[in-house]
Amino acid sequence: MHFTRRIAIVSLTLSILGLWQPTLADPGNRAPWESENQPAPWEENACSGGTSQIFRLGGEVSNPAIFNLQKLKNLQEDLKNQNPSVVTEVTVSFQTGAGLKTETYYGVPLWELINNENATGPLKPGNSGPNTKNAFLRQYVLIEATDCYGTTVAIGEIHPNFEGKQVLVAYAKKASDGSIQDLTDEGFARLVVPGDKAGGRYISNVRNILVLSAPASPLKPKYFWRL
Repeated sequence: MHFTRRIAIVSLTLSILGLWQPTLADPGNRAPWESENQPAPWEENACSGGTSQIFRLGGEVSNPAIFNLQKLKNLQEDLKNQNPSVVTEVTVSFQTGAGLKTETYYGVPLWELINNENATGPLKPGNSGPNTKNAFLRQYVLIEATDCYGTTVAIGEIHPNFEGKQVLVAYAKKASDGSIQDLTDEGFARLVVPGDKAGGRYISNVRNILVLSAPASPLKPKYFWRL
C-alpha cells in the first residue's frame, strides 16, 4: 500500500517537472494503429495480392535495385554474354493442387541475381555470429509475393561451391506450341525451385527479394543435455 502510494507520488512529481514520458505500455498513449482494428499506415494494402509489375531486391547485397520485366530480360542477356554456360532455362516437374505439373521456365538464376556485379551483387557479409568461417552459409533469401505469401532459399542451396541448385527467378515459360511466352497470370516473375517435389516454393507475383542472415543462436549450454 505504501509502495503503491510512493510510485504515484513519484510519477506526479516527474510529470510536474516535465520529465515523465509516456511509454508504449501506457494504454492511454497508444497510436491509433496500435489497436487491433486499425492497421499501421505502412501496413495498409500490404497484402492486397494482385499481379506484380516490379519486385524490389535488397538486404545484404551491394547494389539494391528494382526490377521490372524488361530489366530482368536485359540482365539475362547480359549474363549470357558474360558467361554463355550460365543456366537460364530449366524444365521442372512439381505437385500442385491440380496434380503433377511439368513446365519449362526461362529467367535469371537467383545466385546471379544476388551475387553478380551486373545485377545487385556481390553478396555482402551479414551477421556471422561468433564464428565468421563461411559466414555466407548463415545467409538466406526471403522471397515474398504480393499477397505476402513467402518462402526462403538458403545461400548454401544455390552457392556454386555447395548444392549449386539452379533456382530461377523466371519471367517466361514454354507454351504448348513450343513458343516462349512471358508469364501472365503468375505476375511478371516467379520463383522456380528445381528438385522440390511440391510447388510450395514456386512463388508467383514476386514483389520482394531480400538477402538476410540468421541471428546468432540464443541457446546457452544449459539448454543442452550433458554428455
